[in-house]
Amino acid sequence: MKKTFISDLLAGLTVSFAALSLGAAFGIMSGRGAFAGMLGAAIIPIITSLFGGTRLQASGPTAPMTAVTALLVANAYDRFGGDKHLADEFITLVLLLAGVFIILSGVFKLGKYIQLVPQVVVLGFMNGIGVLIWIDQLKKLFGLNGIKPLDGNMAINITIVFSTLGLIYLIPLILKKMKVSTNIRRFVPSIFVTIILVTTLSTFLQLNIEHVSLGESYNSFREYIKVVYFDLPVDSAIFTSEHLFSAFPLALQLCLLAYLDSLLTSLVIDKMTKEKTKPNKELIAQGIANTLTGLLQGIPGAQATIRSVLLLKEGAQTRLAGVFVGIFALLGFIVFGKLITLITSAVFVGVLLKAGLDVFDRDFAIAYVKNKWMTERKRNIQLFFVSYTTLITVVFDLNVAVISGTIFYYIGKKFFNVADAEDDYSEVHGEELHGQSLDTVNVKINNNDTSH
Repeated sequence: MKKTFISDLLAGLTVSFAALSLGAAFGIMSGRGAFAGMLGAAIIPIITSLFGGTRLQASGPTAPMTAVTALLVANAYDRFGGDKHLADEFITLVLLLAGVFIILSGVFKLGKYIQLVPQVVVLGFMNGIGVLIWIDQLKKLFGLNGIKPLDGNMAINITIVFSTLGLIYLIPLILKKMKVSTNIRRFVPSIFVTIILVTTLSTFLQLNIEHVSLGESYNSFREYIKVVYFDLPVDSAIFTSEHLFSAFPLALQLCLLAYLDSLLTSLVIDKMTKEKTKPNKELIAQGIANTLTGLLQGIPGAQATIRSVLLLKEGAQTRLAGVFVGIFALLGFIVFGKLITLITSAVFVGVLLKAGLDVFDRDFAIAYVKNKWMTERKRNIQLFFVSYTTLITVVFDLNVAVISGTIFYYIGKKFFNVADAEDDYSEVHGEELHGQSLDTVNVKINNNDTSH
């Protein structure tokens, strides 16, 4: 018991650095502020680790869920013409609906249908989410499409963004080159260290550029609870048919993403642990976690592949490891929350560009070129489906992309003998988050599994 406790404690502590850093970044990307992201990074893993169907996992805000949450927040403030109270009520309503939909998908035992989503469609929608994140951050950096650019000198902001992105990748390589012990490198997560280094330098130089906002700021726990109560969706103005018709698709989109994110990750983890996830139990736990997070002004989330893989690589033994991820994230949030405002906004743009790269599947494209698949009909059809789903996700809507892509795939399979992409190039890359040179985890999974 003592041995597993220590293993779980250390694994949870290590992964919590990445969880808290990404939580803050995703909170800012969502438009709700760093506070909301860090809150989600603390609450979601505790609930899902205790009650979920995947025994060893790390859940929390993810890039796909955040991309849709950003659309929700923008829609809400545009819809209510700057009335912050009604906009916040509408956001809470959608997040609560999404949580309920996720719970219902577990209650009605829909988890088994994850096996029906083709690999080519999953690869495409993940690519689409990655592209959307890059577009969103580049718009913010350069002030494109009428979006206000980051305050301060653009050249300095650009330098910080790409320095941050580069350092996240360089730190593990430098530590390895310096032959730093693995036992030390495991506690040097590159995203967390990069944020500290760049923030220290920008503070020392007193750079006059935009800094991160926590979003809502609370002077006491009582004040926070008052805001939570005040933003409960009870105003009749948000329950018109027009607003509800807008709320339901957004909630369903978040539900679909939580479903795909969580259950596809669970398939990867199952292959590593030789266990079998209870998908419906997992969905119910994810739904409860997202409902509570939405109620408490956080942002939604799901199982996170890289964080879950890192948790296992760090020697997690029991459900306590995932709980510790949330507990340490919560402690870090309480202790260091106010210091977030020292970080320049450009740093988190760099972090989010990295998140977009993590989501984007590079392995199929590399295999396509490396193996000269362009001469094979089967591979070209697979590339078409990946490209179609990516394009529809970026230009139209994630739900439309996944549903239409899946329907077209099965029509093609029935009448034209279309084959799904196999998994011999599927990999989970985690070393750049972790800060040490992890062996790449090669996950051999069936046609319907993926990594993201």
